Amino acid sequence: MAQQTVISRRTTRVRCFLALSAAIGFAVLPSCTGIPRGWNRAKSARPQDPATGAWTGTWRSDVNGHHGGLRAVVEPLPGQPDTLRFRYRASWMRILCAGFTVDCAVTRQRDGSLRVTGSKDLGRTFGGTFEHSGTIRDDRLSATYAAAIDRGTMELRRLNP
Repeated sequence: MAQQTVISRRTTRVRCFLALSAAIGFAVLPSCTGIPRGWNRAKSARPQDPATGAWTGTWRSDVNGHHGGLRAVVEPLPGQPDTLRFRYRASWMRILCAGFTVDCAVTRQRDGSLRVTGSKDLGRTFGGTFEHSGTIRDDRLSATYAAAIDRGTMELRRLNP
């Protein structure tokens, strides 16, 4: 009888652990989809300009070699014709992700490409001021980023040119 009680307690603990793990997983995973807000709308749109829409690609840290997937929704800011809002969602190790938004000034270059530059204070925990600079040419975005704790590159291509 005592052995049955021990087995019953272990079974109960295992079941509680599994239930708690599942609950945490279901609570966390939906927020870590790697999809920025507005993604489905941007993905199905056929933008008439060279910058807006859905973008997908990768990021790579020059500091520690970390890398991962990257998606962005790029939208014009109403009333600000020379500014684009980049809504990023980056993944790392296929299970971790983070998102942030940065507004970038846009300058058309002589060769027809677009130069985008912007910055955003992400707070001390996430490296302070995030600097973003890149070029959009032929439905590709090549950019660099820098913050106090990291710097690296981003390479993206537009889904529906």
